[in-house]
Order: sequence, then C-alpha cells, then structure tokens
Amino acid sequence: MPRQRPFKGSVFALFLPLALPLLSLLPGTAAAQSCPPFTGAVEAISLGLAESRLAYCNRDVQAARRALEAAEADRITAGQRPNPNLTIGASNINPHVGVGGGPLRDKTIDSSIRLDQLVERGGKASLREAQADAAVAAARADLQEMLRQQRQLLRQNFFELTFQQARIAVQREFVNYAHESLGAAEKRLKVGDVAPSEANRFRLDDVRAQSDLRQTEVDIRKARVEVAKSIGAEQAAAGMKAASAELPKVEGAVSGEKSLEQRADIVAAMKRIEAAEAARRLATSIATRDVTVSAQFD
Repeated sequence: MPRQRPFKGSVFALFLPLALPLLSLLPGTAAAQSCPPFTGAVEAISLGLAESRLAYCNRDVQAARRALEAAEADRITAGQRPNPNLTIGASNINPHVGVGGGPLRDKTIDSSIRLDQLVERGGKASLREAQADAAVAAARADLQEMLRQQRQLLRQNFFELTFQQARIAVQREFVNYAHESLGAAEKRLKVGDVAPSEANRFRLDDVRAQSDLRQTEVDIRKARVEVAKSIGAEQAAAGMKAASAELPKVEGAVSGEKSLEQRADIVAAMKRIEAAEAARRLATSIATRDVTVSAQFD
C-alpha cells in the first residue's frame, strides 16, 4: 500500500521549537527580559526603580507579554503554506516468486514515486495571515493597556505606602504623648490634684493611641505587600520602604474622537473585530475548491 510522507513539514516541525527562542530576538517580537532580583529590601525604593521593574516583573504584565508571544507564534504558523507530500509505493508483488535479486530496477515489482502539492484558492492564505496579524496587533494593544493599568495601580500603592510611613511616624508620636500625659496624670492623681475620672480619661487615650498604632502597622504591611506584588518582589515586602517622590506628571487629557481611537483598549477591540471579520471571510472561502498538482514517476 502506498506510504505518504510529508516532504518538508516534518523538518519544519522539528526545528520550530528550537527556532522560536531565536525569533523572539528579531525586531517586532515580544522579547521578554528576565526579572532582575530585588536587592532594595533595606534601602528605600524610588518610584522610578519601581516603574522600571514593572515592565518585566509584574505578573499581569508578564501574562499579557506571553499572550503576545503566543499570538506572534500563531502568526508564524499562519504564514506557512501547505507542504508537498512525497509518496513512495510498491505494487504487483508475488509472494511465491519473490522480488528477485539485483538492483531495484531488476526487481519483479512495480515501484512509483509521487509528489503532490496543494494549491489553495479563494485567498485562504491571505485571510489566515490577516486574521493572525489582527490578533497580534490586539495582543500588543492589550500589553500596552495592561502596562498602563498596572503603572497606575503601582503609583497608587506607592503613594499609599508613603502616606502610611508618615502616618505611622505620627502615630508613634501620639503614643509617646499619650504615655507622657498618662504618667503626669497618675502623679497628679497621687497628690490629689485631679479626680480619678480625669485620670481614667488619660488611660483611655493611651489605650486608643496604642490601638491606632497597631491598626497603622497593619495598614503599612498591606501597603508594602501591594507594592511588592506590583514589582514582583514579594519576598522583600516585610522590609520595603518607599522613598519620597513627587507626583508624576499627568499625561495630556484625552480630547476628540481621534484621541479616543488611539487608546490601547479601543485599539485592541477594533483589531479583534478585524480578526473576527477575517475569520468569517476565511470560513466562507471554504466554498472555493482547492487544486492539487501531482507528478508521478513509475
């Protein structure tokens, strides 16, 4: 029975996993750099350093980057044309007589070599490429939108941590003042200068100040964890400190229909519409019959 073997597809499938890491280094691909280890657990981290780590250490940004890499890999697959098939067959074999001796031409069998090439019609190849190109553009816009969202969240968490650091310093001063006031009230109580109810009020203020301090310590730990999650440094969250920083400059306000169309989330949505339209046209192109060109030597 004739045996069909892919002429070039098996070689391409073999070297594709080895070529993908090299393709990520080409221009226009999502070459993801490794996240550097965080060494700023003791020293205060600046907003600039935090934002520089965001692009390669944030988990959500990394997921969006991997989605872009997957879309680019699908684009490579979509650009491949059908491979020719090489068929080698043997027939008219007599089991009683055998195949005989000598070279292949002297065997008592009929041998054939056949080469088949599928030719797609109806623009199927270009439609696949258009769909893959739109998907890549949508994934790239999704990455930009994710970077914008995570940068905004990082800035909120960073300044929240800065606020909690100032708050805990003030709260510790309140605790010290409450201790000093309580000590003075107890001395005055001993000499009969104040009533017991007045001394109890100072005791209540001292307990309230300590409770507020503990709540502030919980809030600053939460703020440290949120900042550490944004920059992929969860292991250093316990000792993270935020350096003083000025508010970043606000980007130009969005105005007009043209500016709205340039937003990354709107661009991603429009590109997905283009990909869906190309997929619909590709599905309808199945009605156009393909042609197979064959050459056989017996």
